[in-house]
Amino acid sequence: MSRTDTPSTDYKRISPVTPEIRRRVRRANPDDTVSSGISVAKAAYGVEIEHVEEGSLAQAAGVKSGWKLRRINGEGIRDTVDFFFHAADENLNLELLDESGRNREVQIAKRSPEESLGIDLKQFTTQNCGCNCVFCFVHQLPDSMRKSLYIKDEDYRLSFMQGSYVTGVTLKPEDLERIAEQRLSPLYLSVHAVDEGLRRWLLGIKKATPILDVLNFFRDNRIQVHTQIVLCPTHNDGKRLEATLEALTGLYPTVQSVAIVPLGMTKWRDGLPGLPPVTPEYAQAFIRSVTPRLRDVEKRFGEPFVLLADEWYLIAGRKAPSYSKYPDLPQLENGVGMVYHFYKDLRDAKKLLRARELSKPWRVGAVTSTLSPPVLEKIVSACASANIEVTLLPTVNSVFGETIHVTGLLTGQDIAETIRSNPGFDQYLLPGNCLRRYDTRFLDDMTLDSLRGNLKQSIDPVLGGSLDFVETILTAATDYQPTGETDHPLAEPVHWSNN
Repeated sequence: MSRTDTPSTDYKRISPVTPEIRRRVRRANPDDTVSSGISVAKAAYGVEIEHVEEGSLAQAAGVKSGWKLRRINGEGIRDTVDFFFHAADENLNLELLDESGRNREVQIAKRSPEESLGIDLKQFTTQNCGCNCVFCFVHQLPDSMRKSLYIKDEDYRLSFMQGSYVTGVTLKPEDLERIAEQRLSPLYLSVHAVDEGLRRWLLGIKKATPILDVLNFFRDNRIQVHTQIVLCPTHNDGKRLEATLEALTGLYPTVQSVAIVPLGMTKWRDGLPGLPPVTPEYAQAFIRSVTPRLRDVEKRFGEPFVLLADEWYLIAGRKAPSYSKYPDLPQLENGVGMVYHFYKDLRDAKKLLRARELSKPWRVGAVTSTLSPPVLEKIVSACASANIEVTLLPTVNSVFGETIHVTGLLTGQDIAETIRSNPGFDQYLLPGNCLRRYDTRFLDDMTLDSLRGNLKQSIDPVLGGSLDFVETILTAATDYQPTGETDHPLAEPVHWSNN
């Protein structure tokens, strides 16, 4: 049996939900999600207005914060998705309830469909995931993470708005109808396998609408989807992966892309099914076996359709592919093309370094994951030419386990230990994707400010590519001030620094 063959496994037997798994799931507040058995399309009309912008059309019409928006042009408003869909018209009739419960009605005329009303609605409660996936990361979390991480969400509204993946198991007929009516496209769908026995085993559930039925509905209603496969060695690889790719390829262009990502296993798997890890040897064999399929499909469609996360290549000790012919990759947040995007602006970074060469050495400790040092060699060399000494500080993930080696899962406590063990640098850099953007908080609830305060060090996150890497250093080492936006799909428009 080759490394990518699938053994005979009884996929009719679903692994039981153990008391340990139940305990872990209960760490989340049940009020933070809507039950997986409920159709969110059946939610009651009326959403609280959280904020009305000063000088906006809504304020001019007398709309106030705290009121409830019930209908626009007679159409019920259940959430922000409804609001943006129905508020696209230019002439609007808003039905509201004021703070005392009285009915209010206002008319607003927009100059164009794109003009904003200046209304921020209270965010909807996300739907709970009804699955117990054998690789579920929530089930593999220690008790010390921030509270929101224990929420298992499965909400097609977030899939449309934010690109989060859903399995489709919570979709009711009413939800599918709404998706089709409101053109919620593209969506992001976790497929994993088209063999339904295997798929249910992977999802940890006894019943589910067949994934091909869901995809065919999307095809018939012209809804595009990006899909992912979390690959579990000896289960959904080999011939079963071939069958899955064959089915998804046949649904192009409804299915716009397929990302294959390796499963991640932490050291907190008590009570979960035993799964073989993705080893360097397995990653090497897998890449060799699947590459011909990737090339064949790319040649047929004229664009990359089946994509491997960069992590596969890094685990295998290989160079991640360049996508210079295809700059707009659709699955960047799944780790596809991250290395390529990091170096897209390397020429600009080198140009800036030549113009701002330092008169005396500036020593930088760059905290990174254990897989990343080979990736960063080019930027380290470029910085050296400008008298900037960058030392890479690979950080072992002691919180999740040494098998977790992506930067986005580094925690504040592990980063703090790395910095304490490597003193004497003028500045420390962090991968920005290990922080929550709106409050710069790590997974273990430590904040960037507390990390800086406790260590009394200059510590800066880098979220963009190689140019942002250089700009972050120069901002701390000189009087340099960035003048433009960070050219990276995952970056905030405002450059982060200690300033």
